[in-house]
Amino acid sequence: MVFGLLICLAQYTWAQVDLNIVAHQDDDILFMNPDILNAVVAGHRQVTVFITAGNIGLSDNDPNFGLGPDPQYPIERENGAIAGYSKLLELADTIQNSPTHFDDFTEIFAGDSRYPLGCSLPLNPCITCAPHESELSAAVAGFDFCSGDVPDTHQMTIGSRSVTYATLGGDDPATSKVLLIFLRVDATASVSSDPHENTPPPVSLAQLFTPKKNVQIQSRFPDQLGYTKDQLITELVQILQYVQPDNVRTQDPADGHKVDYPKAEKLTDHGCVPTPPDGTNFYDHTDHVWGARFAREALSRYDALPNVKLPSYTTYKCYNLEWNETSGQLLTKGFCLKKSIFFQYALYDPAASYSSSAGCGGFDCFQYEYVGYQLPIPMPLP
Repeated sequence: MVFGLLICLAQYTWAQVDLNIVAHQDDDILFMNPDILNAVVAGHRQVTVFITAGNIGLSDNDPNFGLGPDPQYPIERENGAIAGYSKLLELADTIQNSPTHFDDFTEIFAGDSRYPLGCSLPLNPCITCAPHESELSAAVAGFDFCSGDVPDTHQMTIGSRSVTYATLGGDDPATSKVLLIFLRVDATASVSSDPHENTPPPVSLAQLFTPKKNVQIQSRFPDQLGYTKDQLITELVQILQYVQPDNVRTQDPADGHKVDYPKAEKLTDHGCVPTPPDGTNFYDHTDHVWGARFAREALSRYDALPNVKLPSYTTYKCYNLEWNETSGQLLTKGFCLKKSIFFQYALYDPAASYSSSAGCGGFDCFQYEYVGYQLPIPMPLP
């Protein structure tokens, strides 16, 4: 009865409803923007599902980031996602009220995300996004990390599961401008799926998708249930039924590419790096790829149900755009608007704020890797 009620409540009039399914709490910001921002400007409702808790194989007391006891870091990343979307809505409102407001940036994004002003030595990691720097770096009221603001999350039932969610632009999860759903699956692996040296090797998303037996992946939160492969796909199907999206975005399922330990594919970095090149980088994060494959399987099952509205389906390239530097580079406006959204996220994420000027005044020289690109690939429905 609860699930049926939620389905009824979802019948709300929007221009369109977009469902974004990603692995980690910054993946939609980094890889699906400015499409998400532009869709909000066009009147689309946004629902984003974060499959994992975002702990990315880091131990609870990792010395590099000081993550602290479980589940502190996943909660920090969730807070960052909420703060990032609050800024995205503010930017969308500004553009709706004045479409040319951000058309006058005086700097030129000419390099890669890490060195946006170009490859001339000495390499400069800073672009201030003048003349809008103050506006872009300012927090939205109620989501100011530097004032100690902590966003709220709640619980709702979708299918047989209680899931954590947050809303923006309205309190009702069925009608808010933005609904964020956190499934909190334990993310046990580093980029290549090599388990963290201080973490026991429990099940990863890759292992869950192709199990030799009916294994289960745990929640990062001890009081929440884990998932078998079928249970995770079923929950994603039920979210699709609840949202009834017009458009579905996922990360790149990377068909034909090896992304997992020990044979993970690597690419040479062709960006603004010292000579000789600084080595090779992983094609993509294992969670990105297997999260996308879980989403694709759920979409396939959803599409096979009777009387469902068939959505469009788009996948988004991730890490390899930064290394190849060959396609998907944004103009200055897109770069700076993404930078603004990611800055609010990263203030809450200690692992994303390790540049020399990180902290409450670090908008100019924060860690903005991957911000300068976006490459959507429309796909046939699976």
